[in-house]
Amino acid sequence: MGSLGFEMALRIEHRKMYRSNGLIDDFVVYGAPEEYLLFAYLVDKAIAATQPIMMLTESNITVEINCADFIKDQLFTTLENEQGEYLTHADWEARDRLRIYGNPTILRALQQFLIDLSGRGKGYSYLCEYSTTHPYAADSPEWRLHVVP
Repeated sequence: MGSLGFEMALRIEHRKMYRSNGLIDDFVVYGAPEEYLLFAYLVDKAIAATQPIMMLTESNITVEINCADFIKDQLFTTLENEQGEYLTHADWEARDRLRIYGNPTILRALQQFLIDLSGRGKGYSYLCEYSTTHPYAADSPEWRLHVVP
């Protein structure tokens, strides 16, 4: 099964953060309002697609949007490699696929959040704020979404 790919100018910084529960992934995303609108459009495309939607960024990280009915009540994201296998430490360090999973209802809430974010002007929000009715999985990495001019 293939995937549909789109290129955009979002820039993603991956940071490793040490917390009381161990090492976690953390992301800072930079984009103009129109790039967040395109992101929202791709989330919508993923809802209707039978395969993942790939979003190429200016960074070495590719975002993969997956509509998954098995995800019942929350948005889930994870940083992986293409195969999702880590046979060596180097494989783990070379992760470059930021996967987003959600069912259609959850992804629609994410889409609306991204549309709203694009209209807020310069500033930032966190992905976990995307909805009060569809929580963000606690074991997912944090995303800080910056809107830049």
